[in-house]
Amino acid sequence: MQSSLDCFSSRAITTKMGSDPSLFMSESTSTDNARAHNNAPLGVGPLFPRFSEQDIADDCLQHIIDVARHTPSEWSLQTWRWIVVRGNAAKKYLEAATYIKAPLSSAPVILICLADTMAWKSAPQYLQELIACRKITEEDGREALRRLREYYSSSPDVAKRTAMANALVAVHHILLGVAEGGLSAHWVTEFDEARIKTHFHIPDNFLVAAMIPMGYRHEAQPVPAAKLLQTTFIYKEKFGEILDPTSK
Repeated sequence: MQSSLDCFSSRAITTKMGSDPSLFMSESTSTDNARAHNNAPLGVGPLFPRFSEQDIADDCLQHIIDVARHTPSEWSLQTWRWIVVRGNAAKKYLEAATYIKAPLSSAPVILICLADTMAWKSAPQYLQELIACRKITEEDGREALRRLREYYSSSPDVAKRTAMANALVAVHHILLGVAEGGLSAHWVTEFDEARIKTHFHIPDNFLVAAMIPMGYRHEAQPVPAAKLLQTTFIYKEKFGEILDPTSK
């Protein structure tokens, strides 16, 4: 199995892995902008390619996951968890558990992204860290904790929505890491969640947010699908008021 760390050409991905997440976010943005200037396709998206038999080196996969580890999240809850699936039987099971016809099992690796609906209960620890660093006062910390508990305990749907939203941001970072490594990937959200949770022994407080098959594309990159014009999905001040970038 080849070492693939050198396939990460982007400075934003290969440096400052242990630094402040805000610094990482700014570097990720600049890398994405540079890619946009080159008009190079990401090689990731909701397309369903068949992957080649070339495996993904462990260090390359670890690097991709480390990109997602730096994903920013509300209250630093870090709601995401990952199951790395390499076994052929398990990959075929995941393929059979989807509601779409796609060659998922051809991927050398499938990541299952989980969202922890109870992660918000770790917020007190984060608030204590902020108090210890004197970024907030003890009084502000108590008030923030009171509001946070009131908000998340108001409805189970609140915790589910927040956990899922944060986990899907991490999915996006996985896709960026895959693209920077010269691999291809796509995400799948149409599946039998109950079957997957049972088979992989996933606790009840976790949601299955997405599956991400990844590898080296067997066929050529297809022509990207047409995208909506900006004037069809950006509104000004309120829903339905079209934002015209040419108007003043």
